Amino acid sequence: MDQLVALAVTAVVILVGLFAGKATEKRHLASLSQREAENACLRVTTLRQPLDVSQAPHTPVLVCGEAVIASDAFKSWATGLRNLFGGEAKNFGRLYSRARREATLRMLEDARRQGFDAVCNVRHMSTDIGGNAVRPQNKGMPMATCVAFGTAYKRG
Repeated sequence: MDQLVALAVTAVVILVGLFAGKATEKRHLASLSQREAENACLRVTTLRQPLDVSQAPHTPVLVCGEAVIASDAFKSWATGLRNLFGGEAKNFGRLYSRARREATLRMLEDARRQGFDAVCNVRHMSTDIGGNAVRPQNKGMPMATCVAFGTAYKRG
């Protein structure tokens, strides 16, 4: 009987993790889409030189945005289970995509706050801060971190 109760509690915890994680991710993706639409008027390029620079005197500045997004417990558990059987860990790809989008939006919001309407020479850097790459035996919580930076300027 005790084993049945333990199994039921485990199942409930897993299901709560599944639904809470999905709801949080869905809310974050909706927020990203809304903020991307709000910043659609800003020009963003990876080109080294700015395009269509304003003739008014202004000084281009470095803008950056940083985001760290942790995987939820259910996805970490499911990925561990997938590792037993092999296959692609799609959860981590989505995690890094969300971190990259969030960092880019924070960079654009920084540029907009400072009165700029374009960013060139945009670069992204990411690293593992959960410790999984360095010490996989620790089994830390998977986290995606991304830093986006570029040169903000005014268009003509």
